[in-house]
Amino acid sequence: MEEGRVRLHETNEGRDTQQGIAGFEGANAFYFMLAIGLGLLLFRKFSEGANPNMSMAMIIAAIPMVVVSAYVFGLKQGKPPSYDVELGEWLIIKLSQAPYFSPRQAEKLSLPWFEDQKPKKEED
Repeated sequence: MEEGRVRLHETNEGRDTQQGIAGFEGANAFYFMLAIGLGLLLFRKFSEGANPNMSMAMIIAAIPMVVVSAYVFGLKQGKPPSYDVELGEWLIIKLSQAPYFSPRQAEKLSLPWFEDQKPKKEED
């Protein structure tokens, strides 16, 4: 037997795993934690008092989590880095019905080296 030989095994290294909480990866997990905290505060606020309505408190407390989940899974996670911002800009431009590349909004460039290279008309 070869007792002096070292055995090598594949391990699950940290760099091979995805960091996340409940499906939220990376920095998106902070949105999840903030939504949970806000939900807990809202639940406490609406579940205390003389005549608390627990079902209403749970519905109100779930709103931050639903909004954050829709935002993260719909616009952030698995999308290009600025997808949510660019989509917002595009929607604002489309809803305002303003032409994005309008001649009114474009400024004419005055470039001295460009003006010199214009073809001259030959006069006979």
